[in-house]
Amino acid sequence: MRILFVTSVSSSHLAPMVPLAWALRAAGHDVRVACDADTAPGALALGLTVVRVSADGGFARRHRESVRGVPGEPYYQERGALPRMFADNALAMLDGLAALIDRWRPHAVVHEPVAFAAEAAAAARGIPTLRHLWGPDLFGTPPGAWLRERVRELVTAEAPGSVWPSAREFVIDPCPAPMQRPGPGIGVPVRFVPVDRPGKVPAWLFDPPERQRLCVTWGTFTDGMPGGHPLMRAVRGLPRPGMEVVLVARAEDLAGLGELPAGVRAVTGVPLHAVLPSCTAVAHHGGANTLLGAVVRGLPQLVVSDTFERALNGGRLAETGAGLHLNAQEADLDAVDAAVRRLVTDDRHARAAAALQDRALTRPSPAQVAGSFEELVVQWSLPAEPIAKGA
Repeated sequence: MRILFVTSVSSSHLAPMVPLAWALRAAGHDVRVACDADTAPGALALGLTVVRVSADGGFARRHRESVRGVPGEPYYQERGALPRMFADNALAMLDGLAALIDRWRPHAVVHEPVAFAAEAAAAARGIPTLRHLWGPDLFGTPPGAWLRERVRELVTAEAPGSVWPSAREFVIDPCPAPMQRPGPGIGVPVRFVPVDRPGKVPAWLFDPPERQRLCVTWGTFTDGMPGGHPLMRAVRGLPRPGMEVVLVARAEDLAGLGELPAGVRAVTGVPLHAVLPSCTAVAHHGGANTLLGAVVRGLPQLVVSDTFERALNGGRLAETGAGLHLNAQEADLDAVDAAVRRLVTDDRHARAAAALQDRALTRPSPAQVAGSFEELVVQWSLPAEPIAKGA
């Protein structure tokens, strides 16, 4: 089969799909990744065969224009900024993606949730689509459902005749059930496998730590955030006797922090999945890759969220007991410090994290899902409702 994966916005949206893409390739299927100019370098770094369907490369710019510049205010300027941003990205990709589908004729399209151009281009051609989640299904929340419908409205207004999927929807889901919020579609469980860009692992990570180790990271999308992510300001106060902090961040973020105090070891270019096995706990921004990467390692987590999607991730994690959640507006130094202390001293969080890890690791592997992929495509093409006997 020819299977087209579609992503947009950033390579972090692609990463959860990579293990399935490689499993399908290893099973003998022909796999391509379609993306925009912003995402192409990251997709190539992950070792995939990439087709750039948009030279726009404007999502990072649109993102900067859509965030507030006032500390303590909601992350996005207004409710309408977010769907406009995703709609513009979809419109920039739509023609190129449609042309690729017409020429390559894939048997199925797998896309991440906000790759709206994939939905429209595939639906117009009757091609089976499978939505691949990166964590809790944001479309299962009122804000997420509104976002999806609003983006579709905006795209249709500027691309009249756009068609959206109306057949049954299969949703490939790497999120363990206790954290998931049921959304539209039929769930296809898959085990989350952490994927990072290639990097070098320092030798000290192979040595057992002599004290508790807290991993701190705030992801890569901090452009436009006033003063940066709250963890950027809090990290200096987190080291304490009996605990060291390993800060995983981009080189440009580290340069802006200046000299760090004793007890904070900063690394860049090191895959996060290579750091986590030596850690006691993780404090992060709520990005799904970091969230689920810590889940499969059985680590308690502190999520400091700055968008509604990351707040969903942090809230669902906290409900399981495997972590704590703070909104960015309440995450001052004292609040973050108190949450970290609670995280590493209250054994209930570690026990809940271990239980959540068990649920995550019992999900089918990407290879198992790849083995049944052709059956999924056939099922997609069947009538949505069973036909009664004698009809």
